[in-house]
Amino acid sequence: DSQRGDGTFEKSIEALRRLNAAGYGHGDSRRRLTVMANPVGAFLVAPQAALEREWKAELARNHGITFDRLIALNNMPISRFLEWLIETGNLQEYMERLTNLFNPATVAGLMCRNTLSVSWDGTLHDCDFNQMLDIPVAPAGGRRPHIRDFDPDALQARRIQTRRHCFGCTAGAGSSCGGATA
Repeated sequence: DSQRGDGTFEKSIEALRRLNAAGYGHGDSRRRLTVMANPVGAFLVAPQAALEREWKAELARNHGITFDRLIALNNMPISRFLEWLIETGNLQEYMERLTNLFNPATVAGLMCRNTLSVSWDGTLHDCDFNQMLDIPVAPAGGRRPHIRDFDPDALQARRIQTRRHCFGCTAGAGSSCGGATA
C-alpha cells in the first residue's frame, strides 16, 4: 500500500484470486498468469528467478494464490518514485547506482528497440515510460510522430529518445516489460 496507495494490496490479492478461480495461473499455456514486481526503495530489483521462487512460495502459503511467471522491474526515477527519491534525499545516490551498474548486455533486449507505445491521441513513444512523460518518438520533418504516419523503415532508423530514467532499464540484469534483459 505504501508504494501503490491505500487498499491496493488487498485489491491486487482479490484480483489474483479471481484470476486463479477462472483458471489462470495453474500452468495452462492458454491461461498464463504473469505478475510484475519491483522493489520498494532506492535499490535494484533482486534476481528475477530467485524472486519468482520466493513470490510463488509466499503467495501460495499466505493467500492460496498461484501464478506462472514473475517479471521483475527496476524502479524508474519518474513520477511518485522520483518525488519520493527527492523527498528522502536519495535521488543522487540512486542515479549513481543506476549509472554505475549500466550493463551493455541489456541494450539489445530493451523494449524501446522493438516496441512502440501509442498514446490516446495517436502520438508514438519509444516506451511506456516516455509516453507517461510525454516524450514522443523523435519527430520526422518537425511534426509530432503519429500512428497515421507510421513507417516501419523510419522506425528502424530513428534515434531513440533517452533521458535519465532510461538507466533504470539498463542497470544490473536490465528491466523491460518482459522482465530481465540480460
